[in-house]
Amino acid sequence: MATARILASPLGILALDGDKVVSFRSYDNDLNEAAKIYLNIQNGVLPSNVKELLKELADKGYSLLTVEDPKIFEQLNKLAEGIAVSIQYAEPEPIDLEFLFVKNGLVNSREEYGQKVKMVCDAALALSLKVAISRRDVLIIPAVHAHENVEKQINTVYMGCREWYGIHFPELNDLIDDPEDYLKIITKIGLRDKMNEENLSKTIPGHKRLKEILMAKEKSVGANLLEQDEEYIKRFAEEGLRLIQLRKDLENYIRSLMSLEAPNLTAIAGPILGSKLLALAGGLEKLAKMPASTIQVLGAEKALFRFLKTGRGAPKHGLIFQHPYVHTSPKWQRGKIARVLAAKISIAARIDYFSREDRSAELRKALEDRIKEIKTKYAEPPRREKKVKKTKGPWRS
Repeated sequence: MATARILASPLGILALDGDKVVSFRSYDNDLNEAAKIYLNIQNGVLPSNVKELLKELADKGYSLLTVEDPKIFEQLNKLAEGIAVSIQYAEPEPIDLEFLFVKNGLVNSREEYGQKVKMVCDAALALSLKVAISRRDVLIIPAVHAHENVEKQINTVYMGCREWYGIHFPELNDLIDDPEDYLKIITKIGLRDKMNEENLSKTIPGHKRLKEILMAKEKSVGANLLEQDEEYIKRFAEEGLRLIQLRKDLENYIRSLMSLEAPNLTAIAGPILGSKLLALAGGLEKLAKMPASTIQVLGAEKALFRFLKTGRGAPKHGLIFQHPYVHTSPKWQRGKIARVLAAKISIAARIDYFSREDRSAELRKALEDRIKEIKTKYAEPPRREKKVKKTKGPWRS
């Protein structure tokens, strides 16, 4: 039984018998077209002329063909249907393609081979970048990172203002929890003596603790500040408000990107959580190819490594804990809901990446029905059996 080895090189598909090339099919004379075919092969899609190569090998008496690339193994089997050859997977072995191409007269020298390979690989890289950029989901990851950085800066400015303005009006720290409201009071009103019911109600309209703030400012134990002090605190707080507005704008931008590029993922996880999962995974493609069990613990890597090391405390959820279906549910339901949510996120990401169909309404309804089922079935916490302590009998003399 004659055996030939099938290899995909940057310059074409070749069949080897030892170090002899028994058949060869180049990709295309046009560089860009050759690069496109080579990229397709990397993704497991073979050119049509490979079928002719298989027929030629069968005519030459090669009945067993081995292939070392699992990506093209399955498609080679399909192309071999009706041809008197058998395709078999083999473990990869080192090979000097430069030597083979020169020895078999496919190129004149190693230098020529290197130049041609470089040209094809450079063109393939340029093409792959164009394809990646044409999918706007690549913009979501840097946008999420920018959002996270702005979030950290807001927290830094807010904590700095609490410390600085707290010297003057420490009681306000316990009365205002929202960073934006706190920073607005500093920038629009300033010193506590300037506070009154009118300007407070305009600055933080509808706030429940307006009267408490006014009472606290009358009895405040804080230090008095000069106008110069007030000016610099205000300028610092204004930076915080500017960052808060930037965060809102970034969130709207991320929402628009997610609704266009990942409508199904957005319907299941929400635009912000969905974008964070996408960023953690490294892109929509990687998220789409990720198993649901991995998606479930994305963001809980430290807890997962600790579990793998100690065998205790397996994480039930990672970033998806932020989803309202998970964090608003009783503890005994969270693990089950997290599993269902991760499975639906996995399906949604695959649809968004591979078929680009909008099936958001269908997926959302399926998720809601499954959540209702869990909440009904596991409405009560599981009963834990009490361990009966064994008591020792009386000592015998």
